[in-house]
Amino acid sequence: MKEIIGYTGIIEKPYDEVVSYLSTMPTGRITASHLPLLLTGASGSEGALQVKGGPQLFTIYTGDESAAIRIAYMDIDAANGHFTVFGGWWYRNDYELSPHAKGCLVRYSIGNAASPLSSWLVPLLKDYRGYKNEKRTGRMMRAFDDWVAVLGVRLQCKAYRLD
Repeated sequence: MKEIIGYTGIIEKPYDEVVSYLSTMPTGRITASHLPLLLTGASGSEGALQVKGGPQLFTIYTGDESAAIRIAYMDIDAANGHFTVFGGWWYRNDYELSPHAKGCLVRYSIGNAASPLSSWLVPLLKDYRGYKNEKRTGRMMRAFDDWVAVLGVRLQCKAYRLD
């Protein structure tokens, strides 16, 4: 995978507690705010979602049951502190967790996971160009900051992005 952008944060809770929280994937009809991981970049990720599967691989759909459209897969590897969101044919979010002196270190990255045959198409996509302009817009940095802040509230601890 070719990384486009990435951020690092600290969750001031023990590593095992953070991994356990992120591994608890709700299923059924939910909204994106109920997911423990970000769904940024997944077309249709706003509004009502349907989550199916588990305990390691989940599929996320949008729309009514009769006209549901798959928007992402989530792969949860709690044993290794690795969580992945695959959206579409090229988009991938990776979360790498590791123990840290203050609790848990979270490394979040967005990357181009397209096959070698189709990877040349990715720079033509509007979403990709938006990520490449990230330093100017700060949209994903704010989304990461918001996600880390929500984790802090839900886990009742300090949580922040490292510069």
